[in-house]
Amino acid sequence: MKKIRLLLSIALIATSAQVFGQGQIVDFLKAGQADANALSQAYLLPYGEMLGVNLNSGWYNAAKVHKVGGFDITISASYTTAPNSKKKFKPGELETLTPGTSNGLPDGYAPTMAAGDNAYMTFNDKITNTPVITMEGAGADVFVNPMIQAAIGLPFHTEIMGRFMPTVDYGDFGEAGLWGLGLKHSIKDYIPFIKRVPFLQASVLAAYTDFGAKLSVNEAGIGNGNLETSAGAFTSRLLVGVNIPVVSFYTGLGYGTTTSNFDLKGDFRVGDDTDTTPDPIALEYNTNGFDFNAGMRIRLAIISLHADYTVGEYSVITAGVGINFR
Repeated sequence: MKKIRLLLSIALIATSAQVFGQGQIVDFLKAGQADANALSQAYLLPYGEMLGVNLNSGWYNAAKVHKVGGFDITISASYTTAPNSKKKFKPGELETLTPGTSNGLPDGYAPTMAAGDNAYMTFNDKITNTPVITMEGAGADVFVNPMIQAAIGLPFHTEIMGRFMPTVDYGDFGEAGLWGLGLKHSIKDYIPFIKRVPFLQASVLAAYTDFGAKLSVNEAGIGNGNLETSAGAFTSRLLVGVNIPVVSFYTGLGYGTTTSNFDLKGDFRVGDDTDTTPDPIALEYNTNGFDFNAGMRIRLAIISLHADYTVGEYSVITAGVGINFR
């Protein structure tokens, strides 16, 4: 349990920019519920998409499938980066606000959470033209997520994989947990050329990961509640690899879909209202598309080290260490 708590602590610290994002979302409530949701949706976009993409990473470090009873336990971390195109956005029409002065970005653009902390845009009241809120970059252009995973070989050239971290409470900071399930099946015997070459491997994989987190939000005079995050990620992939003594190489081409939700739960003052509004923010992000990765694993007796790079709209670097019994 101590190791699990440590890994989750690393994940929460590595994504601590969410705390800054929570403060911005509460600040957006000054503009009214509609504008607060519109600004929050644009501001948290790279974070929501990085979360989903990250959860689809790290499922494998070989194309080969375990023999019956063979298994591995792996600890890895995936490092996801946001492209420059996700660090800014052009505000659309808002109900109560109009864009004002900005810094560190092209004219007319506002920063997302992934922009540098020197970037900002003020939003002014449409009627009085006085500043209401300032949207600031948080430098949150990376997402790091550690993972504990295990796999065991089954009959019919199939392997089942699982990842799990129980929900761990961190007092006033928040809590987080995840689980995932995957299957890998060898197709080596179905492809004549690969079947005749002992060191070539091929397989297909399908996997799903579910993530949940809760961050406490307590703002005097505004409201109390939680920023709740939930995400589901599914990936299907074709894997091809080369297994030689000590070193193996692997590649994966696949299609993934992700859904991430951010909900501000609780009672909060919105705009100029003296009464509170329940659950004022509800956001959803969806991604889908193909990606490709390539990696290498070094095996020393039962210990293995691996690293790979995924090319996609959001690039991902994954590295880890494991214990393998074939």
